[in-house]
Amino acid sequence: MSKTNGETVINVPAEKSTSTTNIGTKGKAVAAAGTVVATTKAIKHKGRWKRGIAILDFLLRLLAIATLLAAAISMGTADQILPFFTNHFQFRARFDDLPALLYFVIANAIAGGYLVLSLPFSIVTIIRPHIVGARILLLVIDTVMIALTSTAAAAAAAIVYLAHTGNSKANWVEICQQFNEFCQQTSGAVVASFVGALVFMILVVMSALVLRKH
Repeated sequence: MSKTNGETVINVPAEKSTSTTNIGTKGKAVAAAGTVVATTKAIKHKGRWKRGIAILDFLLRLLAIATLLAAAISMGTADQILPFFTNHFQFRARFDDLPALLYFVIANAIAGGYLVLSLPFSIVTIIRPHIVGARILLLVIDTVMIALTSTAAAAAAAIVYLAHTGNSKANWVEICQQFNEFCQQTSGAVVASFVGALVFMILVVMSALVLRKH
């Protein structure tokens, strides 16, 4: 308070700094809130993306079960006897006459059985898309199954190819002219097994992508 020319003047202190501080604090709070909202949306989006991959993983496993078990059953029931035979002499083709085809049946049956057992773990990844342990377990065993199914399919494919074309240098004749049903059944089994191996490869890539984005 001061007097000037007989007039009383009251000095009021300015609150500019306090006002500026409040505005700055409010601005930081709004920015922090915006960051939290953006982070929450990113987490939800990431969770939906992983859940979608997990659902696709489950469906692909069902497809692989169908193809691999069909391959094992088709090859395991491949048996043909030519109509011209006697009680002491006959022409017959069976899958277990060749070790490669027997290995094919065993390998595809193991892979199909594993896929059935893996379904609960796949369901867990759908319910809890951020889980890591189940995903790593599936990734490791799926990689092993790629080697098992691909080698079995390749070995059987070589036998089926020789059955269709033969080999003149080794004096191996093509038997599919006589054993037509046997060759058709084994060829279909080989194709189904390759499809199953391809599905395993897709599953491994998907699991790797999910773990990489974790």
